[in-house]
Amino acid sequence: MICLSDNKIWRCNVCNNIHHSVSAPEICPTCKANNAYVEIEKQEAANIMGFKNCENKPDKNGIIAAWKNFTEHNDFILNPDTAHINIILDGVIKNEEKFGLKLCPCRLRDGSRERDLELICPCNFKIQNIWKEKDMCWCGLFVRE
Repeated sequence: MICLSDNKIWRCNVCNNIHHSVSAPEICPTCKANNAYVEIEKQEAANIMGFKNCENKPDKNGIIAAWKNFTEHNDFILNPDTAHINIILDGVIKNEEKFGLKLCPCRLRDGSRERDLELICPCNFKIQNIWKEKDMCWCGLFVRE
């Protein structure tokens, strides 16, 4: 069994770079995105890096806390509608159980690992037209402040 260290683990939502540290870098060393890191669980990092068999069940409160932390130092917030958040959360967890990754429930996968990695929630939503037109990500989990 391969598991990761006990440090906090961060994932860039733009390029999926994995970073192990007490805090996330402000600028991703791989893609140079600013404030793009979200804290993730060991299992998610292991799945992204292609490792399997690390035991760690999804923690709803932990996922929501990671989403809230992700909004810090950014120009968006977590949607204030908790019922909406819970619907998205259930979809993300179902996708993780089915596909091994916390895939955004509002976007379709094509089955390729490369494409699936682009759909991990939170995705790189700020490059999408819906962000520019409606000030929210695809599923409305994140909205402009």
